[in-house]
Amino acid sequence: MEKQEQSSSSYTAKVWTTVGIAAFVVIMLLIIIQTFNAFLLLLAASLIALFFSAVSGKITKWTGLKDGVALAITIILVFVVVGLFFWLVGAEAQVQYKEMQEAVPVMIDNAQNYLSKSDLGQKVSDYITDIENQKKVVPFLEGFFKTSFGVFGDLYIVIFLSMFLSIAPFDYVNGTVNLVPRRGKAKAKHLFEDLGFNLQKWIKGAIISGLVVFSLSAIGLLILGVDMWLILAISAGLLNVIPNFGPIIAMIPAVLVALLTGPTQALLVAGLYLTVQAIESNLITPNVQKKLLNIPPALLIFFQVVMGTLTGGWGIILAVPMLVIVITVVKHLYLNDNMGIETSGSINAEKDG
Repeated sequence: MEKQEQSSSSYTAKVWTTVGIAAFVVIMLLIIIQTFNAFLLLLAASLIALFFSAVSGKITKWTGLKDGVALAITIILVFVVVGLFFWLVGAEAQVQYKEMQEAVPVMIDNAQNYLSKSDLGQKVSDYITDIENQKKVVPFLEGFFKTSFGVFGDLYIVIFLSMFLSIAPFDYVNGTVNLVPRRGKAKAKHLFEDLGFNLQKWIKGAIISGLVVFSLSAIGLLILGVDMWLILAISAGLLNVIPNFGPIIAMIPAVLVALLTGPTQALLVAGLYLTVQAIESNLITPNVQKKLLNIPPALLIFFQVVMGTLTGGWGIILAVPMLVIVITVVKHLYLNDNMGIETSGSINAEKDG
């Protein structure tokens, strides 16, 4: 009888323990979902901090300056370069942006006139102008471009967070590693090193490919005599950070602007964007990132759609670095252990190579 009571109390304790763990997991998941945009802002700040760290590391290596001095020089240089860029092209870009805003209704009407010349085009035009569909699109766009504190508020938070993270990055990494049990500290430290290395490679590739796309697009649009070429080229360079969808989004306004001149001009502009994207995808990105993680295209597109649906604009912009983090973590914590792969020293070997 006493044994049965002990067995019953032990079973009850196990049930309540299981229920407690499940409730804790559910609560944590709900908290993460509600605050996920804040985590995305932290990720964006971390990426900028990694960029500052990489540049300041090069300055220290070339000049022998202390880390703090090199970091200060890096931040000043970045702000000076960005300021000079906007000073040189900002006025013209602002004028072209206003022209673009005023030309949008004309471009849409012009595109619908061309579409209405064929049966299929007429159906597409009717679908676009359908009132019910417009009611569905507006809430979607509002949700897609939602942010935590507004666009400028988010940028303000990201910039200042990145500076604080850049000042003492190892304090944050070591603090996180110290939360791991003793036997897992070495693996955790190696994981953070690999994450930093992979994300720095992605940042390098994104910056170089964005500059190449901006330059090639600007030159091509100038040669073709397309109006508002500067704002279109800047948009192409910035949106290139979003694989698969970014180039298509950038091409649409460029084709609509060219369509004001004629269908031939629109076809030439579409061909230009496709050519630039082919050069970037097949020559620039592979050489810069050197097959960073060999992410399957279908997985990347699925992850972008999920992130964009759940978190809006920040999610789709940061989908690639998020996927880099997920794949790196899974590789370290699951695949390497289960496949018997030794990871010790792999980063240094890759850097030396």
